[in-house]
Amino acid sequence: MDQQRIQIFIKKNSISSSMRMKRLLYGIFLISIISTAVLFGQSDLFSHGNNRPVADAGLDIKTQSKGSIFLDASRSFISNGSKLKYQWIFAPGLALNSENDFSSELSVETYGSKYLKSVQTNKQVLDVKLAENVPGTKLEVILKVRDRIGFEDADTLIVEYFDPTAPPEIIVDTSDVIVDSLTLTLSDSDSVIVEEGGSGILIQGLTQGEIIPVDVQIINSIIMDQIQVLGFDYIVYLNKNLKPDELPKDYDFDCITDSCASKNAQILDAAYVLSWGFPDAADALSIRIFEPENFNQWIDNEVVSNPYSIISKSGVYGLEPDLRASVSKILSDKRFKKQISTADRFRMKNDRWIALGKYPLMLGAMYLLVDKVFLQDSEEPPEQPPGFPHDP
Repeated sequence: MDQQRIQIFIKKNSISSSMRMKRLLYGIFLISIISTAVLFGQSDLFSHGNNRPVADAGLDIKTQSKGSIFLDASRSFISNGSKLKYQWIFAPGLALNSENDFSSELSVETYGSKYLKSVQTNKQVLDVKLAENVPGTKLEVILKVRDRIGFEDADTLIVEYFDPTAPPEIIVDTSDVIVDSLTLTLSDSDSVIVEEGGSGILIQGLTQGEIIPVDVQIINSIIMDQIQVLGFDYIVYLNKNLKPDELPKDYDFDCITDSCASKNAQILDAAYVLSWGFPDAADALSIRIFEPENFNQWIDNEVVSNPYSIISKSGVYGLEPDLRASVSKILSDKRFKKQISTADRFRMKNDRWIALGKYPLMLGAMYLLVDKVFLQDSEEPPEQPPGFPHDP
């Protein structure tokens, strides 16, 4: 009799294990069906070509200093007629934060507290009040449009300041390396100077006409902003506000070599030089940092690949993520640790691992969900074999 009961017990437990396995397989199958339905049910949204958004920022704009302009994205479109979001990205110095109220828009970013960096909106037309700039100044505005899935496209326009009372002048192509004296702020070697009692950094663009002067200024501004984001307490000066007659005559605004940049740094009593440029015959942007006395011995260097392709596709702001990552890397050397707080230094060195930390949490949450829904055992305790547990 006991033998028969044991056989019945084994059979029931085998059936129970089989049911649990079936429930697990059914759960996996159900998840696969739902995922497939979501993906293939919207397969037209992932096809190439016709269903991607197309950005059109409009024509370049000429304006008087401290005027107002309308940015019009109404020519942007997507063939399936779905709604688009518009993000306008401004070059540093173009729009004052205090003169514009975009608090009702989707999001607003700033350069510090003074200038607007970007505005994201559902509106096709945006009225922007401009900051005062020298006539002849040309600053870039980038339009990014994004659909509800996340596909995006970008277009660029140039805002040029002019003086309506000035006599007509000969128009010079923006790619020309010869810059009128009125556009001193857009020198193609525009620099950002960071100094604090002989411990500052001179940031020098070593360009020879590879990109337009406006883009040189924007790259310098991105580098400057990243230095501040990392937590360094340097006082920052933009070289565009300096005048040649206020500097020694041997200060060279048109440096194209590290040795020239190092001499400028010594004039300014800067402790380090952070220079960048485009190596000959290479589609790359090189960034390095060194002491002025040892310009042939770099402390560290980084390379951004395919910068020309990125600028051609997305404008100079397309380089921003790589530029910020490169600046963080070269300033992570231990010799800079005294100039940054412990918390900021830890975050700078471990950004990648901090970002990856979310993935184990996501996987753990998914496991708990599957375990809760599909893998729960029956609340009834399994039937025990005869005589178990053994009586004393």
